[in-house]
Amino acid sequence: MENNLNSKLDVIAEQVRACKKCDLCQTRTNAVPGKGNQNAEIILVGEAPGRNEDKKGEPFVGSAGKRLNEILLDAGIHRDDVYITNIVKCRPPNNRAPTKNEEKACLDYINEEISIINPKVVCVMGNTAFNTLLEGKEITKNHGSFIEKDGRTYFVTFHPAATIYNQKLVDELKKDFKKLTEFLVDNDKEKQYQERRCDFCMAKTKHEVLVVPKIVTKKRRWLYKCAQCNHERWLIPYRTVAEGLYLLIYNLSLIHI
Repeated sequence: MENNLNSKLDVIAEQVRACKKCDLCQTRTNAVPGKGNQNAEIILVGEAPGRNEDKKGEPFVGSAGKRLNEILLDAGIHRDDVYITNIVKCRPPNNRAPTKNEEKACLDYINEEISIINPKVVCVMGNTAFNTLLEGKEITKNHGSFIEKDGRTYFVTFHPAATIYNQKLVDELKKDFKKLTEFLVDNDKEKQYQERRCDFCMAKTKHEVLVVPKIVTKKRRWLYKCAQCNHERWLIPYRTVAEGLYLLIYNLSLIHI
């Protein structure tokens, strides 16, 4: 399943790099497809690449990316656990705001990324993402809010770059991301069991959720108990860590057959 998701995202990434749907292809150094965890519970959607992103071909690696890392860390979210992308995949000249035609040219890419990853929450950061995906306006009045659209949950907040020019927004952005984290934790608590493969007895069975940390991150895992053998272990929620181990052992056994 993971390989299939990676393959689909790789196809989109290649399409983005070869894209010539608008005039930005003539001024870019690199197109910038999304990057991150294909099993992410959160997709972060920004506006467009900046100068550093244009050079490296990766999203949020400049000053806004550094600020985003700080905000994520403060909220107890590991960057490796999320997927990050932009509405527009190429840098507009002089970092101007994207035009409606440029946004429309890239719309299929962002919709496909969201569809493939199927996150619990799509976090729209900034006015461009808010307007493109939700037809929203006045982000200062709507930040920190959850919006349901077409069966999907969206969360609205500021773009990290806005906090660089307005330091007063830093605390607001931190509050928003903590609210997002609390939403995910509360949502996860409703699920008492999870079906996965036990790394001890190798049986695919229900696992009882015994302990849920207040903030779930890469280092703070859930305590599960296998319904088959009662083996308890701390594992990352909704990740196939045990399944990955099982497949590794299985593949190694095939080599020796």
